[in-house]
Amino acid sequence: MLRSTGSQVEEQPVSDSDQFYRYQGERDRRKTRRPLSWQILSIAVIGTLGFIIFLTVMLTESKGRADLLKDIRDTRYPVQENLLSALNLLETIDSNLEHAFIASNPTLLDHSMTMAAQFRAQLNQVILLERGTAEEINRILAAFDNFFKDSHTLTHSVISGQREFSETTLIKQANATAYKELMEALSTLQTNQSESLVASVDAATQRASDALRVNLTTGVLTALLLFSIAFLTTRSILQRINNMVSSLRQIAVSNGDMNVRIPLTGSDEMTELAFWFNTFLEKLQRITTESTAEVNRLAFTDTLTNLPNRRMFLRCLNNEIERLDEQQDATLAVFFLDLDNFKPVNDQLGHDAGDELIRIVAQRLVHTVRDDDTVSKNSDPSKPIPGQPVVARLAGDEFMMIVSDLKNPEQAAGIAERIRIAILESYIVNGMECSVGVSIGICLYPENSNDAEDLITGADMAMYEAKNRGKNTYRFYDPSLREATELKVQMDNAIKKAIPNGELHLMFQPQFSLSNGKLVGAEALLRWVHPELGTFAPNDFIKQAEANGQICELDDWVLNSVLDQLLMWENKGIKPNQVALNFSAAQASRPSLALAISRIAGTHRHLLSSIEVEITETSAIDNIAIVESNIQALKALDMKIAMDDFGAGHSSLTLLTRCAIDTLKIDKAVTREIKTDSKSRSIVQSIIDLANKLDVATVAEGIEDEAQALALAEMNCDLGQGYYYSKPLSASEFTEYLIQHKDKVDKAA
Repeated sequence: MLRSTGSQVEEQPVSDSDQFYRYQGERDRRKTRRPLSWQILSIAVIGTLGFIIFLTVMLTESKGRADLLKDIRDTRYPVQENLLSALNLLETIDSNLEHAFIASNPTLLDHSMTMAAQFRAQLNQVILLERGTAEEINRILAAFDNFFKDSHTLTHSVISGQREFSETTLIKQANATAYKELMEALSTLQTNQSESLVASVDAATQRASDALRVNLTTGVLTALLLFSIAFLTTRSILQRINNMVSSLRQIAVSNGDMNVRIPLTGSDEMTELAFWFNTFLEKLQRITTESTAEVNRLAFTDTLTNLPNRRMFLRCLNNEIERLDEQQDATLAVFFLDLDNFKPVNDQLGHDAGDELIRIVAQRLVHTVRDDDTVSKNSDPSKPIPGQPVVARLAGDEFMMIVSDLKNPEQAAGIAERIRIAILESYIVNGMECSVGVSIGICLYPENSNDAEDLITGADMAMYEAKNRGKNTYRFYDPSLREATELKVQMDNAIKKAIPNGELHLMFQPQFSLSNGKLVGAEALLRWVHPELGTFAPNDFIKQAEANGQICELDDWVLNSVLDQLLMWENKGIKPNQVALNFSAAQASRPSLALAISRIAGTHRHLLSSIEVEITETSAIDNIAIVESNIQALKALDMKIAMDDFGAGHSSLTLLTRCAIDTLKIDKAVTREIKTDSKSRSIVQSIIDLANKLDVATVAEGIEDEAQALALAEMNCDLGQGYYYSKPLSASEFTEYLIQHKDKVDKAA
């Protein structure tokens, strides 16, 4: 076992259980110390205490400031206000007495009496506000009373004539001295009280400054303490997290090596986390070790057949190519196998039966190769034995094989033939008998390629060629197959752009009445003219259009083009009686087909009566219910229906009875031999007789000479077309043909 210690990894040769108990013992010893929660709690407690101190200081200072402000508002300031008012009153009293004395004005004298009372009230108010000034104010009041009495008496005696001005000089001087002393005493008191007010304001300011200083000091100290504790705690946590990340990174960069362990440091929850993570790694490592073999098996083996899968097959193929590169005249064959007719069996018997059939096929393939070529007996597909054949399943019903050290291609052909025969033998699946075939493609090393992927691709191409040649056979890869495949890819991409690029064209092959030789109509034949790839008939590209889902779009284009052409011929007065066009299997079974056709026809629905839709037997048989419904809807649009290629494949009388067919088109493969082959003649005669009894018209395709035409006429075949009458013509050529043979057009057909 490996244990990470910093940047080093040291070996600890202990068992899983010993390692677990060692971690557990070390964790339990560390539990006696303070956990991480205590550190976090201490930060919260210190922060709370600091806040309480701050709040207490703020509340105390606020109360002190409030008391000082109340003293200033309720005492100091009113005292000052009253003293200043008293000073003003004293000056006014003296002034009034002086003017009353000089002017002998008794009104001023009376007014001074009122102001003297106000003066006394002002000073008494000061005593109420500030008890400490009572003694001094009483002395001032006594002095004032003496001063006012003497001055008032003197002035009153002068006004009443009791005394002359000359007799008052000494008394006036004495009163002036008393007034001066009184003003000095009152001013001194006012000055002292003013200084007391300033002192109170200074005290409030100083207390606020002291409180701010205390709060600032408390906040700074608390912040420093909190920062120190938080820093130490954070550093401890981050240090251990970094240790964990470092250990995990070491695990990640060492291709999943889980021997690295996280060191147990500290005594808190992080240590607990590291402990359980190490325990998890111990168990995960054990589980991973036990499941590695199973993972490899799943990664390189097909679970259904226990054969190698594509990944393992490719590895084996590359290994064999490297081995054979060192030898001379060594041949390797890659076989690509695809079962024929597996889907019907799978659909009819069920997927479980299909899986069982795949397993039996796999066993047959292995035993077939083993009989003569010594298949590998190694049970571990991830460890192939060089030189031994490999049988692999790719997916579905596809298999591949590698057979090395062949002397010539004939050996590969012999193996393919034995496989074909073995696969053809019947199978008993779920108590029912069934059979499948196999199409095999063969690609040789080094003749065809020395690259594994190219060999697989070549074998795949050869397999599809075997399917195209009728299935249940084998084919060797040929470079021309790659060219055909590349052309198919090019065509698949190009056909999607054929309509927008204007590359589609219609050709028209005239149809004639075999009884009177008059022109009845034509069959519209689609042609695709690509500027680089050339001209293609429908058989060259229809299957690709069906595969990529474009076939209905092509059918709609043909219908729209035929309608445009009929409208043009109608305007020129040369419209033929009918134009036949082909519908694909997808179009024939298309939901709401009649609605789509009506939308295409638009305001020219009357032209639909001049159109005969040709459908193949196969398309009708596969979707009989939908096709029957569509045929009824098309006939409601006054369109005609023809069964195309009748007699060439599976002919179903059910279609003639269930579907309202107007015309049977006899395939050219049947009509070609009616003059030389009595069986072909009998078949054609039977088809015509059957059609006549069902009141269905007949059209013979592929008429190439007069003898065929006469023979078909004798059999009472209604219409014919072929090179005997005319090759397919372009729209402009057929238009010219209609103009030239206007008098020979059968309007009553």
